[in-house]
Amino acid sequence: MGTLIQDSVHGMIELPEWAERIIDTPQLQRLRRIKQLGFANLVYPGANHSRFEHSLGVFYITKKLTEKLEISKDSEMEILISAIIHDSAHAPFSHSSERIIKRYLGKTHERIDFYLKSTELEDVIKELGFSLRDVARHLSEESYGIVSGEIDADRMDYLVRDSHYTGVAYGVFDITRLINTTKFVNDRLVIDKKGLKSAESLLISRFMMYPTVYHHHVCRIARKMYEKALERCIELGELEARDLVRMDDYDMVSFLRSSNSFSKEIIDRIDRRDLFKRAIYVGRDRVGDVKISERRAELEIAEIADVDVDDVIVDIPPETDVREVSALVHMDDGLKKLEDCSPLVKTLRDAERDIWMLGVYTTKENIRAVAKASVKLFNIERIPKQRRLDEVINF
Repeated sequence: MGTLIQDSVHGMIELPEWAERIIDTPQLQRLRRIKQLGFANLVYPGANHSRFEHSLGVFYITKKLTEKLEISKDSEMEILISAIIHDSAHAPFSHSSERIIKRYLGKTHERIDFYLKSTELEDVIKELGFSLRDVARHLSEESYGIVSGEIDADRMDYLVRDSHYTGVAYGVFDITRLINTTKFVNDRLVIDKKGLKSAESLLISRFMMYPTVYHHHVCRIARKMYEKALERCIELGELEARDLVRMDDYDMVSFLRSSNSFSKEIIDRIDRRDLFKRAIYVGRDRVGDVKISERRAELEIAEIADVDVDDVIVDIPPETDVREVSALVHMDDGLKKLEDCSPLVKTLRDAERDIWMLGVYTTKENIRAVAKASVKLFNIERIPKQRRLDEVINF
């Protein structure tokens, strides 16, 4: 028997000796100091859980799933290693740094074979008889779809874990039932027809968690303020983007506090929860498809409003990838996509467009000017004034 770890979500998790060796590397221990939800604790004070806990949870679920897969012990171990280390290249404040990483390095955090070369973690993986490249292969959809797929161990864990720590019940679904009703067909993770309702429940949870937690406007404002401060440091040559995967949240806060005056002011404001305010916050029905870049929009709004561009933040979230709807379900007449088996899932997919929001944020004193400039730039349609019934009906 390996080491037993008590997890707040899954209960007792047993770690074999080889997994302990991986977890004890500096690269995995760093994840203890990276918050899973970035700045969500500014809204939900309990959201202080880490990427480390999530990694253990993904390992636990992956172990349950691989037990159903008829593969060699070495192949199973390779998948389990990928589960433990799948987030080991996350930068400080998790996804809050993702755009910067991708812009300057051209790769997302999933490219562990790029970010973790020549590290203690790679050394341990080699000592166990595996290569970092082969392990990283399981973080793509070309593998069995266990760690990275349409409905995978990663999603199953983060929804229930984030719900638990934020106290938001929307992320709760029957994860045990979902795990027990999955199976492998042609070496691909699929859902048995008995698990259709559990899969629907996961999609509902995801749909509710995005506007409530992941895209809560306060979380978005803090994230975009942090992005702007971080990018300024890189532009001034104070920090290399490659260094981010070696830093944790504490390193980053300490660094920003002693950096250029703008970045220092931003992190001080985040520390005090003295955040920018919403000048506009509108959905696609008001703004249509946005073609302009965030940076160009900030420059133009600042010019129109006659304010400092540092006091304007434009937040144009990317389209949400709802790839869960393409998960395969094993029905009586063969494999079908989840959205083709469930009218509810098809409705949720269409409804995803309605939760997308464009935000323009600024300091309190500039709200009116920035709002007016934003309406002009984005050609935002005004909501018509509500008329009384006796004004529109002729008696």
